Amino acid sequence: MVVTGAEDAVRSVVIAYVEGWFEGDAGRMERALHPELVKRCRGIEGDDADALETLTAREMIDATADGTGRREDTADRRIEIRIDHLSGGVASVQCFCHRYVDLLHLIEMPDGWKIVNAAWRLRGKEQCRPIDG
Repeated sequence: MVVTGAEDAVRSVVIAYVEGWFEGDAGRMERALHPELVKRCRGIEGDDADALETLTAREMIDATADGTGRREDTADRRIEIRIDHLSGGVASVQCFCHRYVDLLHLIEMPDGWKIVNAAWRLRGKEQCRPIDG
């Protein structure tokens, strides 16, 4: 991976996404997300533990504005960002915090880097550190 100003830009978008969530800053969240974002997890809500759940950018922005993330915040968010791939206008990033594990895909758009895809899960106590491959 080539380390350039793009790495700082990608890291900045991911920080805006995570901190925007916990601070209830819908504008910051909106700037981090592509309008066609697809964010998915398996079986977090509802009765079906195997159901694939999908959130849109609008749902994320609205939940941020409603303060959902603020209610989950803590003094030590333990944010860790790992850029796995960054080349040719695409990036793959792992983002860990006290509450979530997010696997993110970003694309460089004319107005900057945007998160376009996310797969996530809740972070349990037994998963305090990511596994190094």
